[in-house]
Amino acid sequence: MTPLPEPPPTRPNTAFRRLRGQLSPSEFAASVRRAAREIGEQVSCDARYIGRVESGAIRCPNYAYERVFRHMFPGRTLTDLGFASRESVRGHQARGPAGPPVPVPV
Repeated sequence: MTPLPEPPPTRPNTAFRRLRGQLSPSEFAASVRRAAREIGEQVSCDARYIGRVESGAIRCPNYAYERVFRHMFPGRTLTDLGFASRESVRGHQARGPAGPPVPVPV
């Protein structure tokens, strides 16, 4: 079996850290949960998640978090928020903004 390639080294997400401003990780996580409720999303954001994002352990958020962050910071891309592109993280093409992937005929 061929070994999996080494993941790139983590790099702190300084852009996301700047967006947090003076709020503590817990306070910022609460604002993320509030923003999620505003748009009908359900995320379990806590201080640990914020720390993982800021440390670079989370290089690209899942789709629910992406929608929440875009709601919180309108007009900004994932790159503007300090994240890597979905393709570079997941190794395949990302879904478009339309939602779930189109089924492939069998």
